[in-house]
Amino acid sequence: MSRARLFLDRCRAAAVLAGLLALLVLFAAAMVGAVRSAPPAPARPAPPVTVVADVDREGPGDDNGDGRVDEDESGWDCRTMGNRVCGPAA
Repeated sequence: MSRARLFLDRCRAAAVLAGLLALLVLFAAAMVGAVRSAPPAPARPAPPVTVVADVDREGPGDDNGDGRVDEDESGWDCRTMGNRVCGPAA
């Protein structure tokens, strides 16, 4: 076998290996891109909450238990309820 033929065979083998390596790198890059662009896992739904209104019991600030906070009860806030006039003159 001549030296030129041996040199060409080695070049051909190196080119095949370089091509395979390039395909491997492209495949790895595609897999990383697919993982990064995957949609996030769906969030778990919150458990259902049941709210029960109990009018018979006194709520916070509802001193007489009628289901609403009136002006003379402890839950009354003159800054946010009613005519917003506060103080002893009101």
